[in-house]
Amino acid sequence: MRPQTLLPCLLGAALGAAGWMQALHWKSAAPAAGDDDSASRISALESEIELLRRENESLRSLAQGGGDFRIEPELITFVEQALGMSFRSSPQVHQIAVEELRGRIQASIESRYGPHGLDSREQAWKLMGLLGSEDRFGPQLALTKSEGARAWFDDESGEGWVTNRFDPQSIPDQAALVRTLARILIHQNNPPADGWPGDEIATSREALQHGTAIAIENRFLARQALATGFTGAQEDQAARGLLETMPAYIRGLATFPSVLGIRLATRLMDQEEILSGLDKPPQFTAAYFPAGEEIEKPNPPLLPPTAGNQLLEESTGMLGLNLWLEPLGEESAPIADAWRGDRYRLFATDETEVHLVWDLRLDSEKSADAFSTAARSMVSAIAGTDADPGVGEIVSTQEERFIAVSRPAPDIVRFVNAASQSTAKSLAP
Repeated sequence: MRPQTLLPCLLGAALGAAGWMQALHWKSAAPAAGDDDSASRISALESEIELLRRENESLRSLAQGGGDFRIEPELITFVEQALGMSFRSSPQVHQIAVEELRGRIQASIESRYGPHGLDSREQAWKLMGLLGSEDRFGPQLALTKSEGARAWFDDESGEGWVTNRFDPQSIPDQAALVRTLARILIHQNNPPADGWPGDEIATSREALQHGTAIAIENRFLARQALATGFTGAQEDQAARGLLETMPAYIRGLATFPSVLGIRLATRLMDQEEILSGLDKPPQFTAAYFPAGEEIEKPNPPLLPPTAGNQLLEESTGMLGLNLWLEPLGEESAPIADAWRGDRYRLFATDETEVHLVWDLRLDSEKSADAFSTAARSMVSAIAGTDADPGVGEIVSTQEERFIAVSRPAPDIVRFVNAASQSTAKSLAP
């Protein structure tokens, strides 16, 4: 018997025995005469037993490691059996006010990138056109995760949270807790390495882990349908409506695990390969797209030398390219299938001049030609010009930025957004 199961049993037996001993003591001490006196003693005994029962429940919850929220043992067992692994320590789940959950989620999002890390990314994504000038990545992504949420997993601490509106008798709420417990179980058995691995690796890892947890949640709901006739939780219209108002990049990152992550997770579970998959998740987001499943390893271009102070160097991956092309319409979507690697750099030449260069490698010169055409249409949309610029042509924006698309190699397309024309010209000759 597992320690977290044995301890509650011992506590329950000890407290139960104490209750019966107390009852026998009162019975032996009770006078023979006076039904009223006996009734009062019986009432007092029932109160004592109820107190002992509540103490037993409290100690059982602590023994399970439930934090300040009690987890039903049946849910723990279901999650362990569904994944074929055991909790290394008792899962911690806490309760929080609905109004406070969003702030906690936002703090977790901001802390994962380290000091100023999210600020630099947000600035880069705005210069690339993934975000609008008024968008705020942290608060908006936190809003997508908190709207209508019944439970949430904190990947920084490895613990779970439920809101104060959580109903233990509600099957949708139980399912949300199952999903959170699955994330805790995966986190305990596959803890993240120290330090930030890079955006692509982190996004890919999150997609498989969260997709797996959603698959476990769906299995729980299917079991409830067989047992009770429950046909599943109704879609949260408010949450869906909120997603539709978000920029494509935030919406895409928020839904990536539930759209493509669950697809890979379900396949691995059906093939009984989920444990090895979680142990070595994909290192890049292309692995989740049908067109990218055969890519063994990306081949990102080497960025050109740049002056000044480097603020950030990262990759958007096939996911980011898909989302960058989304505003151009469905006809541009197949272009992202040709992604074979990318890198972008945010750098500053002084306190006010911040620049961005982004190189993308495609699978062929033909694909690079198609992407160059789409990218120049994007430049036109960003700058607000009537005609698309030519290759290497520098376009100025109303914000006095200088944007260009160039071809440093037959299979590479470069996007530049510079604070000065001279910097743009040096990067997009």
